[in-house]
Amino acid sequence: MKTWCENRKAMPFSIENRAGLAASEFHAIEAEAASHRSVKDAVDWMARCEPPMVAAGIVAQDEFSHDFLFQHANGAWLVYDLT
Repeated sequence: MKTWCENRKAMPFSIENRAGLAASEFHAIEAEAASHRSVKDAVDWMARCEPPMVAAGIVAQDEFSHDFLFQHANGAWLVYDLT
């Protein structure tokens, strides 16, 4: 039987183009982030980028939800909703 964490890793993140990026720009980011199953995956990916991307901040929405913000190399802002 799989643990909760193992089941969770099988669920992909929902990726939305709320900035209205051109389809080609959005699909490039979507392809890069498609394998992310956790914030750790995102942080590891950011560190591998050249130059490495750095988190711009974490915004608390309430006691359970936070937004993890960083700027992509192309200038777009990416936000991971953490619950």
